[in-house]
Formats: sequence, structure tokens, C-alpha cells
Amino acid sequence: MRSIETLPGENNASIISSIINLVCPQCGGSMMEFQCGGRCRRDWLAEWEWANHTLRGSYRSRERSRR
Repeated sequence: MRSIETLPGENNASIISSIINLVCPQCGGSMMEFQCGGRCRRDWLAEWEWANHTLRGSYRSRERSRR
């Protein structure tokens, strides 16, 4: 997985937000589903799944600690 320049702790949320808005997190190009149509032409499906899994896991951990 390539690194993406974002603020610390913002990687997952930034990737998810960009993909939801159909903007490539890496080059800013437009996207169709998970495929960048811009200059990098990257397929973001794996990163989308990883980011969602990671965010869900941290959300569940916070919910458990509140109990």
C-alpha cells in the first residue's frame, strides 16, 4: 500500500471521505467506483476495505470501553 500525505490520525477518515466523494485520495482525479480516472489510475478497493475495517474496529473498541 502506498502512503498518502494526510494529517496524523486522519488517514482512514481522509481515504473514506475522498472515495465517498469520488475524488482520488492520491492525485485528486475523478473516480468511477473505486478506480481513479486521473493520472495515477489507482484502484482504491483494498484501501477502502482496510480503512472501513480499521474504523469499525476502533469504533467498537470505544463502545466497549464506555460500558
